[in-house]
Amino acid sequence: MQEYWNVLLDALIDTAKLLPILFVVYYLIELIEFKYAIKFQNNKLLKGKASPVIGAVIGCIPQCGFSVVTTDLFTKRAVSVGALLAVYIATSDEAIPLMISEPSSIPWLLALIGVKIVFAIIVGYLSIWLYNLIFKRSKTKQNEAEDKVGKLGTTDHTKEATNAVKTSDQINLDEHIHKENEHIDETKENEIEHISHGGCCHHHIRSKSFDWLHPLLHCLKISAFILVINIIFGCITHIWIGEEALTNFLSQSLYLQPLLAVLIGLIPNCASSVVLTQLFLMGGLSFGALVAGLSVNAGLGLIILFKQNKNWKENLFIIAMLIIPSLILGYSLNFI
Repeated sequence: MQEYWNVLLDALIDTAKLLPILFVVYYLIELIEFKYAIKFQNNKLLKGKASPVIGAVIGCIPQCGFSVVTTDLFTKRAVSVGALLAVYIATSDEAIPLMISEPSSIPWLLALIGVKIVFAIIVGYLSIWLYNLIFKRSKTKQNEAEDKVGKLGTTDHTKEATNAVKTSDQINLDEHIHKENEHIDETKENEIEHISHGGCCHHHIRSKSFDWLHPLLHCLKISAFILVINIIFGCITHIWIGEEALTNFLSQSLYLQPLLAVLIGLIPNCASSVVLTQLFLMGGLSFGALVAGLSVNAGLGLIILFKQNKNWKENLFIIAMLIIPSLILGYSLNFI
């Protein structure tokens, strides 16, 4: 029983050491999200040629709120698929704050950010090319078929009706609809100005009021995850299995680590990034596996994608463009 108390005490001490650093980091992250999330979702460059680059840079900010905003914009066709995937891949969620809190891991953190930015840009441009190749070709064929049907179905009577002058009642009706549309657009703009989409804790990003409480709550939530993980791995290494036996197992299963990390990373919760990062910091996960797992970890973005985008072929394409390149990169880094 004394061994369990020792594990619990060690876990509490290790977690308590992280609290001040995590709070400062999360406060700064909240400030960045507060100032730039609205500007981000109104950025027209996210559909342009440089959209994967912009998405990769923005995705480095460790807040899954940006992946949620990007996903919603993609479902409205306001950002390119390359920008969406670049944000997904570049997002590291809780990995950056946790690695900042461990000074010895700073070089690994810089390597992680650098690799993920380059990787996000490459996959972003590749996904745009493949998306256009797969989906635009099918849409072109569909449009051609619709044009043929439209030409065959056009009669002299419909042509005369199209060229007819509108009656005064029709004009009044059109003016009324136009005014109603203007009112709806203005209302939507006001809503966007004041409230953005929720982040990982389902909080709202408000453009006119900074949420001082959320960084503290988020810090406590992540610290609770860390405490649980520290207790579990403390029991595994010191009581249940033993540190030497665990190290031997992990070293022998190096070829499985990227796959397992990807499966963990696909879990749409910040706890998955905490697990992957803590495993790496404890020496139980290779750098290649860490990169692979965090590259597919898009926070709540994937939930929003499947909820709002009804085109399941597009959703499967996006998932495939996350998983396959991430596995390739993870295994490549493992055996370099």
